[in-house]
Amino acid sequence: MFRSFIQCILLITCLTSATVWAADTVKLTNGEWPPYLSKEYKHHGLISHIVTEAFKQSGVTVEYGFFPWKRAFKEAQEGKKWAGSVVWTKNPDREADFVFSDAVIELKEVFFHRKDLQFDWSTMKDLSKYKIGASIGYSYGDAFAKAEADKLINVARTAKDETSLKKLAAGRIDLFPATLEVGYALIADKLDEASGKLLTNHPKPLRETSYHLILSKKVANSEELIKKFNEGLAKIKSSGAYDKMLTDSIDGKYRP
Repeated sequence: MFRSFIQCILLITCLTSATVWAADTVKLTNGEWPPYLSKEYKHHGLISHIVTEAFKQSGVTVEYGFFPWKRAFKEAQEGKKWAGSVVWTKNPDREADFVFSDAVIELKEVFFHRKDLQFDWSTMKDLSKYKIGASIGYSYGDAFAKAEADKLINVARTAKDETSLKKLAAGRIDLFPATLEVGYALIADKLDEASGKLLTNHPKPLRETSYHLILSKKVANSEELIKKFNEGLAKIKSSGAYDKMLTDSIDGKYRP
């Protein structure tokens, strides 16, 4: 009887000090970022598919909940109903609260422009003569932020990416930075065919960024789950499954 009582106390202490998740299920917050993440896309988009398949290698099932990004982050940070979130960049503030996986994907942001604009650039100074669209609240990296703050570049921010792309097609701005695949997904989904054909991208990356699965440190087995995920990610990369998913995304096979 006494031994059972002690075991009960230890169990309660464990459960109240940190959330414990079943080893065969993980619940992750998600959001809208087509073609990588979307409730409406097949497999919930390319990145969701990668995360699902990587966990599957270790027998772990993923459940996704879709939220606005601010709430998605907060729910994951609390680590109560949701263990973590896909996908985020690293910074010191986030690393204080989360365990980060290996890079799920590395993406590059480029400048989109009209095909009739003879555009080339090497440094931020080269961008000073152009009107650049950007999205409110979104960071395009330290170099861009400094150039914008110093008034070296002329930036017009709007609430939505699609608004800037429409302005770009209409010639009201000259450049718009966006992740390569996201830009083309938006062009296909939000612009009419004639407008879409007016646009292209410059090959030089504005920045290249890695994105990671994050699990709350409040989840007791977060380190174990991340280890399983990383092992599964390595397996699907070595098997060729990862590259096939990337190709399928480029070919539009995740579209609803």
